[in-house]
Amino acid sequence: MSAPPNLAPSVLLLARLDGVQKTAKGWRACCPVCGGKSRKLSVGEGNNGALLVTCFSCHDTPAILDAVGLQMGDLFPERIRDTTPEGRRAAQQAFKQAGWGAALGVVGREAKVISIAAHDLAAGLVLNDTDAERLALAIDRIDTAREVLV
Repeated sequence: MSAPPNLAPSVLLLARLDGVQKTAKGWRACCPVCGGKSRKLSVGEGNNGALLVTCFSCHDTPAILDAVGLQMGDLFPERIRDTTPEGRRAAQQAFKQAGWGAALGVVGREAKVISIAAHDLAAGLVLNDTDAERLALAIDRIDTAREVLV
């Protein structure tokens, strides 16, 4: 059984929990899996409306959602989609640009690792196994980022 459409995830979940109490960073409630009267269940809401659900006793989010008749997908707000060709192009461009930003961040961090290794090697130092593995990882990450940037 999935949630009704167009309702905020917090509205869907909180209405199905017992002992809900507002906190500074979200809500606390009784866990429908663990039971008891203490509020072991923490519900936080991200900037995008997605929920983070954690029980500090059982740590079983899928079971918690199952107990209240929801699914993992119900923790995320419904995406707004523009089906016009212009809207789809704009969304694709925004997606590409987000990927570019992430890829450039990876390139910057990993280039620093390579620069440090090059400096050490130029100074006549030998890389230990851990440093050599990290250097290889940096090269692999830059290669992967390059695929995103082309």
